[in-house]
Amino acid sequence: MAATRANINWAAVNFASTAITRITSGAFGQGGKLATFKGDVDLYNTVVANVTNEPHASFTTADVGTMMGFSPGATGTLTATLNDARGATGGAVVFTMINAVFENAETQGRHGQFGSVTGTWQAFSADGVTNPLSFTRQ
Repeated sequence: MAATRANINWAAVNFASTAITRITSGAFGQGGKLATFKGDVDLYNTVVANVTNEPHASFTTADVGTMMGFSPGATGTLTATLNDARGATGGAVVFTMINAVFENAETQGRHGQFGSVTGTWQAFSADGVTNPLSFTRQ
């Protein structure tokens, strides 16, 4: 079966070798920031340049205890798979964020409802050039 080019549900989410289960939502961002320039009598930007990238990620889970167990500032590798919608080979996207730094965990809960927690990460480049966020197809 050919890959669907549609993805659904997160699987195999891990931070620093700790599995994070019961994922209800997740996100990875490239963190690109653009600077624009115009001068003289320009009405429109004449230069647009990518000046910085700040990769980041967040995951929400019902497993409050695991996420709250990560300390802000903890560094490790964050990996997660976004499955192919029909489980086709080559359709899943596997994200890997090296040098991921755990930023924060925020828990919420309402009466009579399942609690959840959202964890956030930022990442750094060891040499200032290598992107800490990558992905492959599986």
